[in-house]
Amino acid sequence: MRNAVRCLGLTLTLAPLFTGISPVAAFERAPHPSEAAAESCPSQGAGFIRIPGTATCIRLSGRVRAGIDAGSSGTTAPVQSRIAVDTRSESALGPVRSFVRIDAGRH
Repeated sequence: MRNAVRCLGLTLTLAPLFTGISPVAAFERAPHPSEAAAESCPSQGAGFIRIPGTATCIRLSGRVRAGIDAGSSGTTAPVQSRIAVDTRSESALGPVRSFVRIDAGRH
């Protein structure tokens, strides 16, 4: 089994040399659609951007809040955080929306 794995690894390493492709060119990746500049979705509201290659708009938002308890009780500092993901798109049946909000921390 080990010899078969070594043989396969060697074959995959040497294959580009025999086909005329340089090893560097063989491992170059194609550009990813998400590397395109994001365009805004003003029809959905402030902060929405279009996911490249789709008709879906997304907005990511969140906040973090921290404080200090001054006193003799020796409690830890209260920390609150929130992250929200809001997506919107159009379908044949009308608008489709998904919304997820996660709250964490001590209130």
